[in-house]
Amino acid sequence: MAAQEHPVSHLFVGSRGHLPDIVTVARLRVTSRRIRAAFTIAELRNRLANSLSRDGDGINTQQLQLVRFDPSLGMGELMAAVWIAEEGGRWDETGEVLQWASQCRYCTLPLNLTADDINTHANKTAYRSVARVLAQLMVVGRYIDFGDGSCLQIFRHPNGEVRAIKDEPGFRLDIDPPLAAHHLFLYEYASLSSLAKRVILRHFLKTHQINLTSTTLTRRVGGRRLDGLLIQSPHTPVAGCTTTFSRDGRVRFLVLTDSHDFVAWIAIVDMGNNTVRVDVRTTEAPVCVSGSFKDRFPVTTQLARVALGRVTPYVFDGQVQQQQDDDSDDDGMG
Repeated sequence: MAAQEHPVSHLFVGSRGHLPDIVTVARLRVTSRRIRAAFTIAELRNRLANSLSRDGDGINTQQLQLVRFDPSLGMGELMAAVWIAEEGGRWDETGEVLQWASQCRYCTLPLNLTADDINTHANKTAYRSVARVLAQLMVVGRYIDFGDGSCLQIFRHPNGEVRAIKDEPGFRLDIDPPLAAHHLFLYEYASLSSLAKRVILRHFLKTHQINLTSTTLTRRVGGRRLDGLLIQSPHTPVAGCTTTFSRDGRVRFLVLTDSHDFVAWIAIVDMGNNTVRVDVRTTEAPVCVSGSFKDRFPVTTQLARVALGRVTPYVFDGQVQQQQDDDSDDDGMG
């Protein structure tokens, strides 16, 4: 005689579309012992795995595995983990922060999240009471380890005060209103994820030998390519870049590298008076002792050409800007 199927076993068959939301699951477990028996740890682990990688809306993708949850999690933590995966908001911005940290060798993906990470938030109300990216960074930030005894850990106090990196008054993170002038995070950032990426970059600059080429141009050169990049949202993808971020409306950073064995990026800096400075920085090992930047660092140059588009000849090839170069109305943002 075939074993009798549990009356709610169909809830675990197929895609997430067959499942109630995790809050409903929690309520069902409370109302009936028989239903509670169906929601086993094994079933929740299976659901969590599916939720983490669901098409188009999961924390993880086929190309990038950001997080996994420790197999030692108990029932309560597993339900919280499912809630984070399904109801905790999109992880696109936080994912870019983690990917950037991974490129800089400050974390290894996927992160292995434990009960301590989940319990950073007392409950879903606490999770939802702060900005989405901040809530997510409170869970994963401590894994971004700068190697100097500090990490991108977020501390939240009962009075609502938030501190970053160190749980000390001087590291208070004021999100709204804007940062005070004396604050250690002196700059205003386009988003919290931009701030996190910039903090990672600041640590990277302190500990690595960086090679640089710098060019000053007008905003309109190359069909206004630089002007367009500066006025875009920092979340707008740029061809040839793995991520971008901005600072105080005056600086746009374009990260060029992905799985390379070096890190390279472009900084476009508004100098005022319609003037822009383009800095290309890299840790690529030079292929020769002397020569131009493009000859010494060919891979970085190749990557930067894609992002810079029509501005490339002025940065790498010695082309001199002429007055007529400013006259095109093409925005150069293709």
